[in-house]
Amino acid sequence: MKAVKLYGYATSPFVRKTGCFLHYKGIEFTHIPVDPTKPNETIGFTGRTQVPVLEVDGEWRLESSAHAHWLDELFPEAPLCPPQHRAKINEIDAWISDSFLLSIFRYPIDGPDTLQFRYRGWRLAALLSAHTPLPEEVRHQWPNALRKAPFIRAMAEQMDLTESISDMQMRIAMELVGHIGEGPFLGGFAKPTMLDLAVFPQLVWSYMFGLEEQLSAAAHPAIKAWLQRVSEYLPPNPTLVSDKMLVNSLQSGLR
Repeated sequence: MKAVKLYGYATSPFVRKTGCFLHYKGIEFTHIPVDPTKPNETIGFTGRTQVPVLEVDGEWRLESSAHAHWLDELFPEAPLCPPQHRAKINEIDAWISDSFLLSIFRYPIDGPDTLQFRYRGWRLAALLSAHTPLPEEVRHQWPNALRKAPFIRAMAEQMDLTESISDMQMRIAMELVGHIGEGPFLGGFAKPTMLDLAVFPQLVWSYMFGLEEQLSAAAHPAIKAWLQRVSEYLPPNPTLVSDKMLVNSLQSGLR
């Protein structure tokens, strides 16, 4: 039995992505939360502050997409990137990395400073604190800290900020529908791959943990049907956020 550890913030989409890789493969692992204010205490051995960090028997790797390929090498069952489909998977994975995942960070970059934005920031801080307790002042300032965070600003440099937030959200949704196509899974594959497991947790976790009242992604019939299919391969809480912070069950959002 290999010792598998996943280091990272439970609120990071990239950490959630690697977590779902592990869940799908049925690999037992330990999630080691990283305090964003003191990352060196847990991931100082990497010489970086980047998450996720995946460690297997003392050997570690960065980059969530690279984790999929590494896990397939070490644990061949339930492949995340079947070799015969690698070219197509790499193509769609580039869209996930360069468009879909980037879009998650758009609102903190130039979205309006509304009460809704501040509530979301405070809720994110609470979810982080469930794993690595943050001082009250840090939690209070979290919405402002998000806008100023270096990694958020780095994301901004990779985006077309002339596209409105609403237009960007609509475009991403329609591109996702296009990648689902006739299904049943992204790319038209018969079983889930790293593609499905990279997108799925990002669409469901806000609803599950009280950042949105309805599972907004389920408003589109094709996306809802795809979410239902992927959910059959994952645990009821496929994120790394503590169950004690759950507000809604995933199944309630998919009814």
